[in-house]
Amino acid sequence: MKVEPIRDMKDIKSIKKLLSSHPRNFLLFTLGINSALRVSDLLRLTVGQVRYSNIGDRVSIVEKKTGKTNVFMINKEIKDALDNYLKTVKANDLDYLFKSRKGKNAPLTTYAVTKYVKEWCNAINLHINAGSHTLRKTWCFQQRTK
Repeated sequence: MKVEPIRDMKDIKSIKKLLSSHPRNFLLFTLGINSALRVSDLLRLTVGQVRYSNIGDRVSIVEKKTGKTNVFMINKEIKDALDNYLKTVKANDLDYLFKSRKGKNAPLTTYAVTKYVKEWCNAINLHINAGSHTLRKTWCFQQRTK
């Protein structure tokens, strides 16, 4: 089943409002829809890769799927969400940014992110085929409509 992007800015704002009291998930959503990274690459990010970033900084990663270097920019939305999240956790630079609650230093799974995205969409009555790839597709869709 193909997943779909979130097309309407109203729905994006509704999900952000829903997640506003959950800093980790707010950052996951914000970073996902603002970076165009695959979820497998989002989940491999460490705190040290982004902790000291400022607005306009570029972060380089090596994509898991392709082995190629990819660069994304820290925009104001990402920076604000990142700063808010890092205030709520004790994390060293080697910790995964999106740590699972299971295990010592394991990242969330793609399955968990898929479950979250579906829950967020259902919570705002957005009836689309949603999954973890919805975040990346949302970035692409929003870029085309600008």
